[in-house]
This record gives sequence, structure tokens and C-alpha cells, in this order.
Amino acid sequence: MNTDTEVMRTLATVMDPEIHINIVDLEMVRSVDIKNGNASVLIALTVPDCPMANTIKSDVQKVLLGIDGIDTVSVETTSMTPSELAAVRSKIQGKAVSPSGTSDQPASSTSPIDRLDKKGIENLVAIISGKGGVGKSFITSLLATGLRRSGYEVGVLDADITGPSIAKVFGLTSRPMGGPNGILPVSTKTGIKVMSLNLLLDDPEKPAIWRGPIVNNLIRQLYRDVDWGDLHYLLVDLPPGTSDAPLTVFQSIPLSGVIVVSTPQELSRMIVTKSANMAKSLNIPLLGLVENMAFLVCRECNHKEFVFGEPQGQMISEKLDVPFLGSFPIDPNIAELSDKGAIEDYSNQEFYELVSKLRLQIAKFGPQTQMMPIAWKMSKGEAKTRKFELKPM
Repeated sequence: MNTDTEVMRTLATVMDPEIHINIVDLEMVRSVDIKNGNASVLIALTVPDCPMANTIKSDVQKVLLGIDGIDTVSVETTSMTPSELAAVRSKIQGKAVSPSGTSDQPASSTSPIDRLDKKGIENLVAIISGKGGVGKSFITSLLATGLRRSGYEVGVLDADITGPSIAKVFGLTSRPMGGPNGILPVSTKTGIKVMSLNLLLDDPEKPAIWRGPIVNNLIRQLYRDVDWGDLHYLLVDLPPGTSDAPLTVFQSIPLSGVIVVSTPQELSRMIVTKSANMAKSLNIPLLGLVENMAFLVCRECNHKEFVFGEPQGQMISEKLDVPFLGSFPIDPNIAELSDKGAIEDYSNQEFYELVSKLRLQIAKFGPQTQMMPIAWKMSKGEAKTRKFELKPM
């Protein structure tokens, strides 16, 4: 039978998904009872009805089921008292990571572009690819959906100015409004905040025939002038390649890191390496690589067909020295839901594994926030809105 020390040591590997301190140090573990192979755990959440409750429960179950002798795990929750919560606040404030008050992400010493403020956003993650057509926007929308389901406050900035598709896959057509603190992003049905050029155009099929400087200024404007509010994650969907637009984002937005999207094709592998090396040269952390369109599963016999060749994601990740987040299949449901603007309805096993790995990578490699958890903050009244008219600089 496992000792209490073993169990508590294992539970200490579970991090609070927002605070990034383990649940044992936060004194969230109130009791553990193991009988006949069943572990019963009581967790004290920092706030009642915590949006991260299911994520914490899942993480606890996963680590305890890895212990020999434990066959089932049941997790119950309660909430901390005001005095206990005050103690947690003091502990978080004492774990400041960046005491100098400077940006968490160092700018390149050769950057000619001013770095913008981080605002009330804890983690800014860019999704990049070497070439178009690898499903980068799908991976962006998928990650946003999964993080939102886990209880996080999430936003998506569509920085692919000449080929924006984020609004379409989320089924958004409403015009952004303006408030006292900036442009208000449009929210999806599950509460993901989205800003895309297509939401600002009278005709979404009208091309953006603009030169580099205008595109660069617009990307900065869509980040700087938008009132994102308090977010756990802002995902930035970048255009493919290593041109002005990705460079602008890398140099001016305080990114926590980037996720690289590739496919099994040799051509994709070669070009995605360029994007990854671009991020490295600008001191942007590589959080992981996702291999999209890795295989097709036959609906009749479940046979895997490698349409674009044998998967190479693991090999590419090792070459780039970046964590491999997983392979994603070719799934006809993706195209159907994207066309319907219902990507938030998508789900499969790879989906959950990808989101879980990203969350852990952010906690491991991303800077630990000094912000108070968003769930603790008082809700603000909804601002009066007005129409916002796009005026490219």
C-alpha cells in the first residue's frame, strides 16, 4: 500500500492551471483516503465554482492512476475560506518572477520596433508555419476551443491579414464595437474573444491589397487598440513564412512562445525549419511542434492511411530541439464544421491530448505570471459600445 508521503509527492506534480504553483504547496489537498485500490481526494478550490475545477480534477486523477495499487480515483471539491484565500494571495505575491518590472520576454537587441505592453494577458502564443495550407488556422482555433473548455479566458488575434479565416471557422459576422478602453473583440458562442480583419470589412471577400508597412501597422493596431480584458491566453494566428508580418509580431508583441505547425511532406519539413529558426534567432521560445494531416483513418475498417507520407513530426521536433505536441489526423468533420462556422463543436482524442500538452508546456517554459487569478477579480460592468471604423495607418 502506498504511503501518504508517496501520494502527496505525486500530487505535488499537479499544478494549479492558472497560478502555476503545485496544489500541495497551495494547501489545496485537504484529505486523501486510499482503500481497496480506490483513492478518494478532497481538493479545496480557491474560489467556489472555479472554472478550472474539471481541469484540476482530471490532472489529479491522471497522476494518481499512475501509482501502483491505485485502480480508481474519485475527486471531490470544496472551496477555501476567506482567510485561507488571503494566505494564498500572499504566497503568490511572494513568488514574483520579474521583480524588475520589465517585460517577461526579452526583446531582440537589434529590434527596431517598440515592444508593446502585455496588458492583462498572461500568455501570448503565436502559431506559425513555414508554408500555407498546413492547417495552422485550424490548429489555432482548436487550441482556443480546448483551452476555453478547460475553463480559461481565451482570445484569438487573426494576424493573417491577407488571408484571414478565423472569423469564418467560428461563425462570426458581427462588427466589432468600440468602448472607452478600445475596440471590443467579438465573442464566440463559448466566449472566445476574436479580432480579425474580416470582421472590420464591409465585404469579407474584399482583398486586402496593402504593402508591408500598412500590414505591419495594422497588426500592431489590432493588438494595441483592442480591449482584450483579462485573458489567460491570447493565440496569434500568423501568416505563413518569414516575411514582414511574422517579424512584426515577433518583435513588437511580448510573446510567451510559439507553436510550429507542419505536415509529413518533405517540402513542409524543410520550410517549417526556416520559421522555427526565425523564432530562435529572435529569442522567442519554441513551445512545441504539431504535425497536422499525419494520417487518414478509414471509417469502415479504421486502417490508417498515410496520405502525405510517413509521419515525421517526432523526427523534426528532435532536430529542432522542440517538444513534440502530437500528430493530428485528416478528418472530414473538420472541413464540415469549419464551413458551418462550428469549429467549437469539434472533438476527438488527439484534440484533448494536444490541449493538455500545450497547457503543460506553457507552465513549464512560459514565464510564471505575477497577476492575480482572473477568477478572483470582480466582474466589471459592460461598457457602452459604439461602432468602430477601420482606418489603416
